[in-house]
Amino acid sequence: MPNVGKWGKHKHLIKDEFLLEHLPRTQLFTPDGLWEYAETYKSVMLKPSGGGGGAGIIQVTSKGEDRYLVHAGSSRRVVEGKDNTVQYVKSLFRPKPYLLQPRIPLGRIDGKPFDVRVMVQRANKRSPWIITGWVAKVAGAGYVVTNVARSRGRVLPIRTAVQQSNVPDSIHLLPEVRKISLAAANCLGKAYPTLREIGLDLGIDIHAKPWIIEANFRPSLSLFRQLKDQTFYRRIKAMRGR
Repeated sequence: MPNVGKWGKHKHLIKDEFLLEHLPRTQLFTPDGLWEYAETYKSVMLKPSGGGGGAGIIQVTSKGEDRYLVHAGSSRRVVEGKDNTVQYVKSLFRPKPYLLQPRIPLGRIDGKPFDVRVMVQRANKRSPWIITGWVAKVAGAGYVVTNVARSRGRVLPIRTAVQQSNVPDSIHLLPEVRKISLAAANCLGKAYPTLREIGLDLGIDIHAKPWIIEANFRPSLSLFRQLKDQTFYRRIKAMRGR
């Protein structure tokens, strides 16, 4: 399956006009690009195009007067000067191409960011995509990534998470998440015809707007096993067994 990195998937998704509104502006890392993003957005996410699990993600935030806060994992460091910052950031890179995105102001629960994992599956390449489960992932203390295993975070039913968060309550939110997830699956399913399941990570910002963060082609079921209600887990497993 060619071009399964984040950059390859992004290039397919941005061709869809509806999805374009829900995709963070993304480009390959260059030092000049980093400074343009930092000036425009103040806070920038640097992500390896390959790999998963939140590994290698770095947040760079402009603090003014040529000082930058670099947040990787649970580590934070203020670096002075653009050259020193680029040198330090590159020392944290994994051996993969890196992408630049503006930091999405994710909704928070007790001060910790959360996002949503949506499982979308189909029985075969001619079958329609269906949503078989969704769950909220809350980051652990001190982390900017919501990967539960990496940040020692937790999972919550999606409706519970929204109710407990600082995201404005909206009857349109979950239908919008559903619509975006199915549109993304249809788009990626055409680009990768043998694909049968996608674990979509969607961020929900403080204005209740969903954003596509990542499309995982080999998603783990561990998140759904952690839910008290095992309905989604059983449904996903059953679809995998077809």
